Amino acid sequence: MLKGLAATAVLASMCGAAAAGEAPAKDWYVAARLGYQPYQMTAKGTVNGNDFDKSASLSDIMDKTDTTIYGGELEFGKANWFGTFAGFHQKSEINKSNGVVSLDTTLKETGINSMIGRRVLTTWLGTVPLMVDAMAGLYYVKVDGSITLDATPPGYVSGGKNINFTDPMLGTRGYLAFTQKLGAAASWQIGGFGVGSDINTTVAANVVYNFTDWFAMSGGYKYWYFKYTNNDKALSKFEQTLQGPVIGAQFKY
Repeated sequence: MLKGLAATAVLASMCGAAAAGEAPAKDWYVAARLGYQPYQMTAKGTVNGNDFDKSASLSDIMDKTDTTIYGGELEFGKANWFGTFAGFHQKSEINKSNGVVSLDTTLKETGINSMIGRRVLTTWLGTVPLMVDAMAGLYYVKVDGSITLDATPPGYVSGGKNINFTDPMLGTRGYLAFTQKLGAAASWQIGGFGVGSDINTTVAANVVYNFTDWFAMSGGYKYWYFKYTNNDKALSKFEQTLQGPVIGAQFKY
């Protein structure tokens, strides 16, 4: 029914849904994915003992926030085995004041996600083929932030802070091929477990359309959450949720 891989949605560096085909490829293949995500973000943390909150919505992005987020992924594999290497970068700036409290923050985030996986299930749901993969790997995240907070309390706080951590990750991904052209992809990863972050998890679901054997596009929704704690850091606590629609394209060779 499907030849080779069906495309996925994007920002695989943030653990987006992954591709799956009707049967394992006999020869080596390489797939490249690119994507963009407008998003809603909430973040809160503790800097030098002072708490702060930060939020960005789609309206903030359009009206008063300098924001970019983009990512890409390379996947290679043969037979039932595959490997992925993904990366992303995002930047957001918000300056808000209600006349009593003034908050000016900038966040820059970079992530690298590398996974190894294997096809564990190929079955049929009626007349629709279902393919499921299991994955394991590492997720590196670096957050550079600057904050200027003028409020009472805690008073005036200003400075640049950063954190970075590497998490072990476990995950799964699946693909339902409704027709040769149309399908649905979903993925889930979870990790951290106190090794790097306290918890790090992503969920994504996408609709995929295969224009040809080598090109496809997708659209869907992605959710990413992590919580980090390190009392030895100036930025001792940081908790973030990032979610929103995703669009992407895949090229397979």
